[in-house]
Amino acid sequence: MLCLLLAGVPLAQAQPVFLNVATGSKTGTYSAMFRNIGVVCTQSAYLKERGTSGSLENIDLLLSNEVSLAFVQSDVLKAKEQIDQDARVANIRALLPLHNEEVHLFARPPVVKKNIFGKTTTTGVATFADLKGKRVAAWGGSLITAKVLSAKLAVPYSIVSVKDRDAALAALNAGQVDAVLAVVGQPAAWVKELSGVNLVPVPYTAALNGVYSSAKLLYPNLGAGSVPTVAVQSVLATRDFKTPERKNILLKYQQCALSRLVNLQEDEGMHPKWQEVTFKTWPWPQYK
Repeated sequence: MLCLLLAGVPLAQAQPVFLNVATGSKTGTYSAMFRNIGVVCTQSAYLKERGTSGSLENIDLLLSNEVSLAFVQSDVLKAKEQIDQDARVANIRALLPLHNEEVHLFARPPVVKKNIFGKTTTTGVATFADLKGKRVAAWGGSLITAKVLSAKLAVPYSIVSVKDRDAALAALNAGQVDAVLAVVGQPAAWVKELSGVNLVPVPYTAALNGVYSSAKLLYPNLGAGSVPTVAVQSVLATRDFKTPERKNILLKYQQCALSRLVNLQEDEGMHPKWQEVTFKTWPWPQYK
């Protein structure tokens, strides 16, 4: 009799697992690349985007178990491991190695003055060395990059933490800071809309080996040719999950992205940063 009663009751089905992904600004490179993968990989249906302020918040969310994946800069991971000595970083894995993100250093155009004797003086920020003793606004993962570059390049300056890029640019325009440092994949849509600021070169030296690489910026709207800078590799990171449901989703998502790289690079509308992605350089232990 019990079997007959149970026969009419549907068996409970396992609920699908959904994973949260920390990206960044809705207009940023991380968000765009996450959406791009969603176009070519059906496995993205199990992933939910969470907008954030960038790499620094992303890694904190990942380490505190509030998201399952996070787009982060490699130097932010290194800082968590080597400077903060956060033991939780040992559990971080690279699901997908991604593009290089360039350091964008903005400043108001330098002011050139000539005295009555014909001698000219320049005030403002025209080179990285000019930042000595000045104020540099940054937010998100760029805060870490600003600290590392100051130390590695031996140019001491004050780092002003701001909420986001709008706050940083407002502070620059108001004269509250002397420069703005932002780590973002080129070409950044919001940078292409800027005017009234200069891109300041960032020198690449041997002191930056291992984390940063040499790069160049090109933004015709800022009236500059090729501007030297440095770049840091970004990565879609996760934790070393062992549960079958999560592992299955992550590995299938990873495999799909790997197999559809050509589509990500060539399909119209995909972010141009895909064209430099190889998926072959792992800046962190690989998830597998």
